[in-house]
Amino acid sequence: MKAALKVLAIALCVLAPLGASDVHAADLKQVLIAAIDAPDGRSDGELGGRMAEFFKGQTRSSAPVRVQVRTLRKFAEPGCARLKATLIQDDVPTKDGQRIPFAVRYELNLCRDGQPPSEGIDLDAASRVLSGETLGQ
Repeated sequence: MKAALKVLAIALCVLAPLGASDVHAADLKQVLIAAIDAPDGRSDGELGGRMAEFFKGQTRSSAPVRVQVRTLRKFAEPGCARLKATLIQDDVPTKDGQRIPFAVRYELNLCRDGQPPSEGIDLDAASRVLSGETLGQ
C-alpha cells in the first residue's frame, strides 16, 4: 500500500505543474503537446529540471528519466486528446539491493493550452465538488 501511495504521489507531483506556466514543467508539457500534434500520436523525451530531480530523489537513482507519450484518442475539440504518459527510469534500487527499471504510467485528458477538454465534463458536479458539497447533495 505504501508503494502505491508513493507512486501516486510521484505522478501527482509530476502532473500538478502542467496547468501552470512553470518553466520547469516545460519539457514534460512539450512532450505531451508534441504527442497531440504528431501524426502518429507519439512523442518521447527526457524529463529535466526540478521535476526530474524530484523524481530522482524519490527513486534514489541518478539515471535519466525518460518520458513516452501515446495518444489514446482525439476529442472533438481541436487540439485535445486522451494521452498515456509513461515516466521510465533505469537503475532504481530496491529494498533487497537490486537495481531495476521503474515506470509510472498515467492517463490524462489535455488540450494544447494545458487545460483539460470540456467534452464529457459535468460542470455542475465539478462545481459542487470544488465548493465542498458532497455528491449526494
